[in-house]
Amino acid sequence: MRTRPITKAFVALASILALFALSATPAGAGGPYPFTVTGGTLVAAGNSFDLTPGGGGGGTPPCADKADTTALSASGNAAAGTWSISGSFTTFFRLGTPPAGPWYQADITLVGAGSYTANPTPPPPYLLATTGPNHLTFQARIYEVPPCDKSVLKCIITGRLAGTGTFTGTLPNAVSGDTFTFNAATNNPGGLNMVTSSCGAPFVSWNGQVATVTALTGSIT
Repeated sequence: MRTRPITKAFVALASILALFALSATPAGAGGPYPFTVTGGTLVAAGNSFDLTPGGGGGGTPPCADKADTTALSASGNAAAGTWSISGSFTTFFRLGTPPAGPWYQADITLVGAGSYTANPTPPPPYLLATTGPNHLTFQARIYEVPPCDKSVLKCIITGRLAGTGTFTGTLPNAVSGDTFTFNAATNNPGGLNMVTSSCGAPFVSWNGQVATVTALTGSIT
């Protein structure tokens, strides 16, 4: 497996990810409220990935699905406030059109923060937006499968997304069944395109490329 040296940008983003994860829930905030990622599409370096659990395209993944550890916290009142998320989820995918070749597992860690405001023309009840400087920071650790023991690391990808979305439910006190939808991209002010480290083919060429997330959906559990 060919490797690449860790860039200064990767080190900076990895540090943000670690530090922000420790402080993702501000004092006095409601939550954390666990949520499950239920769908969405990630486009990275021109490749499209289905984020639906058990999806990913190309048939049935050879490894068992993994449980989400993602959670949402919020602070404010019914009119406006702030939110933060942290945690990780797993998705499986194959590359190509149609998907072919080896399977990969991506363990995706998210930490982020933003604001919410009551929608002046509901539904949905709330509008969401990320806030800087961190916005929505992600790290994807990609493994080739099989094996399913994550012993074949193919790439570590780090980046920062900025975007907007909606929340259907009650804030700041979310309840089971509340849902959100989010759209974000790296190629925007306050964002940073993907930074790769320890990457082998075909991911070695993804460094500096754009990533977008469309209709990332989650459900409070």
